[in-house]
Amino acid sequence: MPAPMNRRRFLAASTAALTAPMFVRARNSADKLNLAVIGVADRGGANLAGVAHENIAVLCDVDDARLGSAKAKLRDAQGFTDYRKLFDKAANTFDAVVISTPDHSHCLPATIAMSLGKHVYCEKPLASSVNEARLMRKLTIERKLVTQMGTQIHAGDNYRRVVEAVQGGSLGPISRVHVWLGSKPPAGKRAGSKPSAKFDVDLWMGPVKTDFFEAVHPNTPFKGKPWPHFHWRYWWEFGGGQLADFGCHFMDLPFWALGLTAPTTITAKGQTTYEGDNTVPDLLQVDYQFPAVKDRPAVHLTWYHGVPGPALDGKTTYPGYGSGVLFVGSKGQLISDYGKHAVMPDEFKKSYTPPAVTIAKSIGHHKEWTEAVKSNGSTTCNFAYSGLLAEAVLLGNVAYRSGQELTWDSSSGKLGGPAEAQQYLGRDYRKGWELPSK
Repeated sequence: MPAPMNRRRFLAASTAALTAPMFVRARNSADKLNLAVIGVADRGGANLAGVAHENIAVLCDVDDARLGSAKAKLRDAQGFTDYRKLFDKAANTFDAVVISTPDHSHCLPATIAMSLGKHVYCEKPLASSVNEARLMRKLTIERKLVTQMGTQIHAGDNYRRVVEAVQGGSLGPISRVHVWLGSKPPAGKRAGSKPSAKFDVDLWMGPVKTDFFEAVHPNTPFKGKPWPHFHWRYWWEFGGGQLADFGCHFMDLPFWALGLTAPTTITAKGQTTYEGDNTVPDLLQVDYQFPAVKDRPAVHLTWYHGVPGPALDGKTTYPGYGSGVLFVGSKGQLISDYGKHAVMPDEFKKSYTPPAVTIAKSIGHHKEWTEAVKSNGSTTCNFAYSGLLAEAVLLGNVAYRSGQELTWDSSSGKLGGPAEAQQYLGRDYRKGWELPSK
């Protein structure tokens, strides 16, 4: 497959972006942003709706049918099935990019966009590997770009009230946090004789090396859903399972409330209990140790998934919180999910007074980003913040795959532990899909 933006042209464009002004608006009559949207259905459809108040100049989706449906509603938008061609042929027609592709195709379009001075909204978990997340964080800081990771729950009122409660001090110093997700990934098989996808699956695979596709065809539907459009996340080649899917949502709350940055040690244990050839675990526990900072003690945070509460044996539960976050303070505890929270135990609850509201209501997760782009402002889930969150989440999968305790130095990006663990920090890209840093 040809790569329309070859190495020489890409480097020339990147050099020009570094020497030119960081951002020049592609004005239109309504003074709206001109946006490119990569991935236009499912999560991409929700993100497309979230930025519909701006001008959608370019649409891109590997699936012609999905692209056609979006273009039928946005007739003036240009359409592409290959995001490389989008940047090669239409880069001067848009100001910023919304990326809602599968995890394995987050980093490449994002880094191309940022290297060209484009602002970026990208779905969680930001990237499919630790090294990719670090590169995206580095670029947004260096280029002073306005970015936002798609952790939409961050904009909700419930998380704001929890952050105020934790930071208000009523719970006492917090050194222990439990985070759990009750759901399990569905079991399934990838093998078959013919691909069911009615689009170019090789193009969908993007930077992933072709041996995976050549060995088996992703034809088996999972409960009526075609394999490439959702269940890709349950194989390491394309996603990181439940941890990568939900970790950035749930762990966002303790990261925000406690000012967490990077863990120093990570251990993980888990297993695959379902039938099928999924390679990610359906039961997982990851223990992170975060260092003390200023007046906040060291924090031990544990992630669990595949169980209804904070214990891998499934025996510890909290009614009404099949998934949640539990802050354990020296005086009291606070439990939360996406939409509600409560303090406990009962004796502590009797004397507890919620703190004053100090965190303003969000104007909307997507609008935070578009307004910040227009005003050269900031967002709450910019890649400087969310890059560290994604890094920690993805390190949990590195620890699980390595099978041993790891130490981590985020400032240098160096991993301590078995030598074989290093391979899980990044991945090789196939020819024609290399990252611009290479």
